[in-house]
Amino acid sequence: MKLNEKYIGFVGLGSMGSVMVSRLSKKKLNLIAYDINKEIELDRNITCAKNLRELVNCNILILILPNGSIVKETVLQLVEYGFKGQVIDMSSSHPQQTIKLQELVKQNCISVIDAPVSGGVKKAINGTLMVMVGCSQENFKAIKILLECFGTVRHVGPLGAGHAMKALNNYVSASGLLASMQALATAEAYGIKANDFIEVINSSTGKNNSTQVKFLPFVIPRKYDSGFSLSLMAKDVEIASSIIKAANFSTPLSNVLPEYLTEALKNLKEGVDHTALYEEINPRSVTDTQT
Repeated sequence: MKLNEKYIGFVGLGSMGSVMVSRLSKKKLNLIAYDINKEIELDRNITCAKNLRELVNCNILILILPNGSIVKETVLQLVEYGFKGQVIDMSSSHPQQTIKLQELVKQNCISVIDAPVSGGVKKAINGTLMVMVGCSQENFKAIKILLECFGTVRHVGPLGAGHAMKALNNYVSASGLLASMQALATAEAYGIKANDFIEVINSSTGKNNSTQVKFLPFVIPRKYDSGFSLSLMAKDVEIASSIIKAANFSTPLSNVLPEYLTEALKNLKEGVDHTALYEEINPRSVTDTQT
């Protein structure tokens, strides 16, 4: 069956999901989308489902949800309704949850693929995300064209490898973000202007994705609206810490970083962007607030 003859269900219409499903709509595919929390305005050629049951006859089910537990609950509910298609989990889930989910549903002739993404809302809009896929070579060949709608697709290993790669990527990203924020606050304490700090760092060996992409638009002006929440970053770092530990590669950093982010979540406003971590390191002063 050709891709344009299949019915594709899409569950999860948050900041990323709502943009990603629009990318698929441009390919004139048979789409039906669902989100438990809200109804959003979708492109005309996307059917908006009123409940999960309406997705039961889809050939492919794409999920981009807050965590693996919700993914499992959603898939098992659809299995009860009689779903027999292919599951592509594009959420940030724990790799072991993904492997266990496949074990639960294989008797229902369902195959699970993990294909989380990296790049944020801007790259989702442009269709330039990095898609990290964990599955068999056979399954990868079957879904590669579909996933290429979202950006660059890389098969990184067997089932679970995609979610492991995503967690490890965000662990490295969070480590660089935290170190860069500490360095910025310290630089300003020594009379170095923020813009000078960024210019020098980005022309030197200390540059990273955070200093190149996040500091000027989101951190230095304290706008904190990059589109990726601190809670999601903390979740991914916790996953990374657990799989690093399981592989016997723990360090003080991998042990302490998830604890630090969890504490920051308690201290900062609920739902804050991950760039708002700077408020935990260098809180806005009374003078800053008044200006």
